[in-house]
Amino acid sequence: MKQKILSFNFLMFFFSFLIIYSILIIGDYYLHLKQFSFREDASDIINSRKWNEDRPLIAQAKKNGYVRIIYPYHYYLVKTVQDKFIKDIVPVGAQPYRKVYDCNEGYGLIKYKTDRFGFRNDDKNWDEILVTNKKKILFIGDSFVNGDCVNDEDVISNNLDQFKNINLGLSGNEPFVYSSHAKIFIPILKPNYVIVVFYDNDNTTEGSIFKKNLDIKDIHLRYVKNKDGKLVLSEEIREIKNQAENYILDLEKHHITGSRPNILRRGLRYFSLPTIRSNLRIFYQHSFFKLPDSTKLSIDIVNEQCRKYNCVPIFSYMPSSDFWTPSKLTKKYRDSISIYLKKNNSYFLDFTKILDDMSEREAFALKGTHLSPEGYKKVANEINKFIENIN
Repeated sequence: MKQKILSFNFLMFFFSFLIIYSILIIGDYYLHLKQFSFREDASDIINSRKWNEDRPLIAQAKKNGYVRIIYPYHYYLVKTVQDKFIKDIVPVGAQPYRKVYDCNEGYGLIKYKTDRFGFRNDDKNWDEILVTNKKKILFIGDSFVNGDCVNDEDVISNNLDQFKNINLGLSGNEPFVYSSHAKIFIPILKPNYVIVVFYDNDNTTEGSIFKKNLDIKDIHLRYVKNKDGKLVLSEEIREIKNQAENYILDLEKHHITGSRPNILRRGLRYFSLPTIRSNLRIFYQHSFFKLPDSTKLSIDIVNEQCRKYNCVPIFSYMPSSDFWTPSKLTKKYRDSISIYLKKNNSYFLDFTKILDDMSEREAFALKGTHLSPEGYKKVANEINKFIENIN
């Protein structure tokens, strides 16, 4: 009798759990649909662009000898790359001297040739910046600093001609990469100004693999070499980049750009209740927001390097689009950065107002999340005015 009661109780518990879990799965799916409906117009534009524009443009670019960019984040997102090629030092640029395709957000597929360190600069800038009479700016940031999805003449650093500039921006860069950039390139270039551009998705602790770089004493001497009076990438870093590029491009030979997982895989994802978990995480972060240590560290290291090499650090914030990428945490993150900078007596330049003064369609791209050419130029003008005011 006792055994039957135990069996009955177990079955009741099992079926109750199954019913509740099924309700949660269905609820997660409908919550996803509700949230998606608020961004349906934006998603339709982006999905249509991926299928009807990006795929043929990328296919043609590949035929013309262009390859995809291998970003720093590949060194931790592709676990096998980390295991195979990373020991104690991690590259913080893309592949050098390579014809790469970037992205299309309504202005055509952007293509360019990377410089000797894997960034989006005219390669001769690395020689000229050592002998220039102009004041020098080092730009640190992610895709907005890179000038994603716009032509060279629209990139922020290319609209400040009165300075000699180096642009270290790449898509997906985050604060641990910013810290590495500061420790490697500030001692080498000794700029007058260092401009760090934070964005909403820098509110993360991902990328901790780049902390390896921060443990290396005088990493700039190991990462950058002086060859016949010219700055060049060390053979060690060049070899890691070459191996990672070949490996990743080989993995993706059969990847179809813009393709989606099949319907079964898309359905199975709801078994982990991703929408509910995401909303709970955002609610918790919003209620108990704390500036990530990775952001604090990047600010501290840039300030430390500028004290040592006599440069002026300017920290800035790039807002996200309310149409393309609405975020519940962007104001919390921006305000927390501002408060931390005040405590450290550091300059803060917030681009929110100048972009809000433009219409959404003026400030942001036609078919994507980044700035329009006009938006990038507005930001460049604001940087110029800010530097004039602090001098």
